[in-house]
Amino acid sequence: MRKLFLFLFLLLGKPLFSQNFTFISGKIIDNNTKEPIAGVYVGIPAKGASTSSIGVVTNDAGEFILKYPILLQATGSLMITKINFKDIRKNLAEYKDKKDSLIIELQAVSKKSFETADGRKTIDYAIARLEKNYNNNPYFMYGFYQENLFWDSTHVKIAEGVLKTEKYPFPEKGNLGEVSKLLKGRSYEKNERKDEWGNLEFSNGADLVTRTIETKIPDFLEKQNLKNYKFQVESELEEYDGMPVFNIAFSPIDKKVKGGKIGKIQIDTLTMGILGYQYEFTAEGLKDIMGGSSFGGNRDAKVKSFKIAQSYHAALNNYYLHHSTFKIEAEITQNKVKFPASLHLSFTATEANTRMGITIKDTEILEDTNFPSGGKKYEESFWGNFNYVKPTEEFKKIIR
Repeated sequence: MRKLFLFLFLLLGKPLFSQNFTFISGKIIDNNTKEPIAGVYVGIPAKGASTSSIGVVTNDAGEFILKYPILLQATGSLMITKINFKDIRKNLAEYKDKKDSLIIELQAVSKKSFETADGRKTIDYAIARLEKNYNNNPYFMYGFYQENLFWDSTHVKIAEGVLKTEKYPFPEKGNLGEVSKLLKGRSYEKNERKDEWGNLEFSNGADLVTRTIETKIPDFLEKQNLKNYKFQVESELEEYDGMPVFNIAFSPIDKKVKGGKIGKIQIDTLTMGILGYQYEFTAEGLKDIMGGSSFGGNRDAKVKSFKIAQSYHAALNNYYLHHSTFKIEAEITQNKVKFPASLHLSFTATEANTRMGITIKDTEILEDTNFPSGGKKYEESFWGNFNYVKPTEEFKKIIR
């Protein structure tokens, strides 16, 4: 009995490092245009008494690889979903003999017109249901963090790692919020002109993209800030996982709103769960948050745009984050010559687990993303049985 308990703890409490894993990999494309689709969620939903839901997202080339315990192959199901595409659900057993280099086509769905709803009331209702739609209890996630810096159209830095992130929801009730720990990581840099681009980064970018609605509600949805924004429900319903979805556009009521943002929010019409949001700072908002519009204390680095996005999916009777991104585009002036630069941060939640298990120690809390050098090779085998976002061929050029 004790051996069985230990086996279950290892299975449910942390990723396994053994031969008891298998995988499915391939590329997802639009069945009409045949173009790759980025940001598609590919996952294995929790089933029965399971406390864990695992998944990944496709990269910019529509590619993915999903690793999972082989014991799930007989009874598990595969879910492939993205807003405005018809979802796919199939038994994992169907991929037992053909699991590599798959081409999976998604069918776009037509938006449906409807008589528009009141934007502010819809937002108020979604906020009122946050505690019902998101996990109230401590839980943890495994996830893949990536930080990419581009300078003058050249990929000059990658920092990437597998994180364990503990969530203590609704900190306004006295909970802790969240903490993260690095399980495995690496970095690559091009040293040319590093003195020029070296300050175009955050000391701990992971702290920004691992935040979730239940641990840190976006400031534009905070009660005291709602009055500063206009919310308009668009007249066409979108679709996610077979359900109609409200798409709500929002913008500041005027230019005086501090840190002003303009963007959209997607809300499930049945549960009123927030499925995602995307926004960028207004010109005035950029000046508020960047202290003028410079970046990293560099007066010659002017931020041109700052965009943030998050996506959620239904699992374990709640909504959980599966992808979060920060994208900053800047222009750097050196000797009167202007260069483009951009910083992309992302976090893909690869597992949500309601069994907390052994918690992160204070001495293990991630404080920066200065990960060890990856050396002269960029190999995917580095991650073992951890799930990750598959690198594109363009990414691999960092070591050339």
